[in-house]
Amino acid sequence: MINFIVCGLENTLLYENKNKIDDRTIELISELNANGVKFAVATGRNYDAVKPLFGNVKNDIVYICNDGGVVIYQDKVISKTPIDRLVCMEVVSEIEKNDKFIRRFKLLFSDERGAMTNTHDIDFINYLKNMGVEPEYIRDTKELNGDVNKITICARDGFDGETYEYFYNKWAGKAHVSISSPEQMYITGEYVTKGMAIALLQHVFNISQEDTVIFGGGYSDIDMFEHCFYSYAMQWSDAEVKRAAKHITENVNTILEDVMRM
Repeated sequence: MINFIVCGLENTLLYENKNKIDDRTIELISELNANGVKFAVATGRNYDAVKPLFGNVKNDIVYICNDGGVVIYQDKVISKTPIDRLVCMEVVSEIEKNDKFIRRFKLLFSDERGAMTNTHDIDFINYLKNMGVEPEYIRDTKELNGDVNKITICARDGFDGETYEYFYNKWAGKAHVSISSPEQMYITGEYVTKGMAIALLQHVFNISQEDTVIFGGGYSDIDMFEHCFYSYAMQWSDAEVKRAAKHITENVNTILEDVMRM
């Protein structure tokens, strides 16, 4: 019996520049919860940016945030995996020592609930606000307090293969490095992925892969599909994402309604 549903946010519940989750989706999440089915959202965004999107079910779902770097349920942290502080300093140093990098890349640091940036660049700030992210400004990265669970490197003109490979080779031995969109690559703690967060939750709640449904739409969602029997890629996903899933759908709500009928 299906009792755990995990849904990506970017390119899944939010797509085509949508910044609001459908009311029907929220209704279905509420009905599923009432019938004992746990619902989790998996996202690259931080907790404070995501929770308000879910209206009256915001306290009932599990939040896999920062691409798996932190997991929160009922406002309590279940898991968080910080990035080595030396890696954080290396990333900052790598960007700041190269004039070309300074102009091209902007950094966002996420902790278990919020986000911080070391730039006042108005275009970048507006870009983040469009995703619901309201970062705190820090003048010096040495002022970072507590753990950093994710670093996002944002490229205004997108990442080419050569640049991604350069960054990947520089930190892949010390952290998890991946691409989430053409404009964003991210760094999390070593071995941290959305898929590993799902495996942890299945252990915590004693849920099997056979009873799990997962929806995804982006590259960072691919490894989630390894932890379920029922995997769905969104119809508009890139070919690589669709190949990784067992099924393709154009509407999450249709499948949620099927689960309810089951």
